[in-house]
Amino acid sequence: MEKNYFEKLNGTKLHFLVRGENPKNPYLLILHGGPGFSAHMFYPWGKSLEKKLNVVYLDQRGCGESERLTVETQKTFTVKNLLTDIEAVREFLKIKNWYVLGHSWGGMLGLEYAVAFSDKLLGLIDMDGLLSQPMSQDAIFAAASEWVKKDLETTDRARIERGKRLEPYLTIGPKLPAGPQRMMSAMQFAMSLPELYYANLANRDAYQKKIEAEITKQKISPTVLYANEPAFALVQNDGYATRTAEPLLSRIKTRTLVVHGKNDGIIPVAHAQKVSQGIRGAKLILLDNCGHFPFAEQPEKTTQAILKFVK
Repeated sequence: MEKNYFEKLNGTKLHFLVRGENPKNPYLLILHGGPGFSAHMFYPWGKSLEKKLNVVYLDQRGCGESERLTVETQKTFTVKNLLTDIEAVREFLKIKNWYVLGHSWGGMLGLEYAVAFSDKLLGLIDMDGLLSQPMSQDAIFAAASEWVKKDLETTDRARIERGKRLEPYLTIGPKLPAGPQRMMSAMQFAMSLPELYYANLANRDAYQKKIEAEITKQKISPTVLYANEPAFALVQNDGYATRTAEPLLSRIKTRTLVVHGKNDGIIPVAHAQKVSQGIRGAKLILLDNCGHFPFAEQPEKTTQAILKFVK
């Protein structure tokens, strides 16, 4: 089974791909990160789940192959609308209950969904999920400080130049008040330091080639992989720069699996521990030699953990 959908739901055209081997198997929805990335980054790894699960790869509104945001529609990019979109997809596919996997920003959205629509969930999987923007920003600044120090101590010319370029901003970013400017400062460090995302940068390059092969096969433009507008819209509409999901944890009653890379410099292990401790009965799996993208760096172990959880 492989079906590609472009459906007008909740006032916008949403794209979602459904793949699996048996329509009678349980369904798993994947919520990608960003906001602004797309479900396409999960296409290569997701195949490892499709023998036992029917995987729903949803491009959130404004992302991927879904209808992009305009100046007029940016105001529609809210958590409330995103949750309504998810429910619209579930109802369209006539799925009674499903598993939901949220990665990074999608993890925060998954927590919101677990509170708002707990009766629709078979289980929740939080994969290196965002818990708190302020906490994540603090972690990025701390990790960036360590990497800049390493850069300046190395003999590698490119790294020394990077360290010199970033060092002055470490005296500015962390001192900014909570809000959009502080978030953007943290994200500038994150974009400059790929080591915050990966335990081994070779894994990034290898997985990127898999994504490129997948979208080439499906004749999709690489432009679907990222959109700038969703993050800015969520900052403006829903206070994303200071948003936290911590108060939601005690309200989540569904079975929960937390999968997290030990080397994640964007959302450190301490955040995963807070999630697993805050949700009663949640199971925590920490992966060695793994950063922010378990499906790229530890795909087999990640797949095994998920398939064991959904038994």
